[in-house]
Amino acid sequence: MRSSRSLLWIGNSWATLESQLTADETATLVTMRQAATVAAAMPPPTIDEPQPPPTFICLAESRPGQIGLAEVLSLSRRWPLARLISVETCLADGRRRSGPLLPGVTAVAWHDFPAKLRYWLGELAARRAGSLGLPITARRDERWLAGPTPVRRVRPSVTVAAKSAATAEAVGDLVTVAGGDVVAESVGRPPIADASACVVWDCGSRIDGEVGWLELLAGQQADRAIILLCSFPRGDAVQAARRAGAAAVLGRPVDLEALAGLLTSLETGLSPAAAPR
Repeated sequence: MRSSRSLLWIGNSWATLESQLTADETATLVTMRQAATVAAAMPPPTIDEPQPPPTFICLAESRPGQIGLAEVLSLSRRWPLARLISVETCLADGRRRSGPLLPGVTAVAWHDFPAKLRYWLGELAARRAGSLGLPITARRDERWLAGPTPVRRVRPSVTVAAKSAATAEAVGDLVTVAGGDVVAESVGRPPIADASACVVWDCGSRIDGEVGWLELLAGQQADRAIILLCSFPRGDAVQAARRAGAAAVLGRPVDLEALAGLLTSLETGLSPAAAPR
């Protein structure tokens, strides 16, 4: 079910496959308005604004440096309560080499953003600020400890799979903190006959070699959510995984809020995300 919150997406969502995948899924979660540039997103203010102010403003640059500090300041003055977020695609590597991130803007990897947005929306619906209430300078560990995991009547059963026992145990600990109930841990590929509500599968650095097994796994139980973890998700690999039946692909190291957002969504039905063709 889509939230009543609104999101302003600034940038060309068709510039890259990664932006397209992120924007398409985001539009299923919130009311989303798109604008190609910051100037187009901010028409002259009127007495009666045609739309409510956005809760989130996403900056999706097709190249590093496309949006500058002056434009960020303009957005924050126009909508002071909106959270500014930079949706980082593979071009974020270029930004890290060329200079610091934009001050006052939260940077989120493209593959983690829809899942993280699910968590944020759940926190806002429960009237909790969570990490959204922290200053932009807060460290990663401070964000992890910002707020409690949402209380669930039933914790979803989760099977964890990874390439080593140590990694499986570490992922299982994260799943437990994020609100899941780990019922099995597997070294290697997850078993086809697994009957849990969710599979969290750490694929390491590549997804493409596991698409065939993913199709078999998804075909055995259509309502089971399969969440893949990958060190370097790329648009084509994520698209192939979604078409094969994955509900989501998250990056490594795992963002706890993104994982919690996906596990929370199991209560209302987290189905495999539709990938554009």
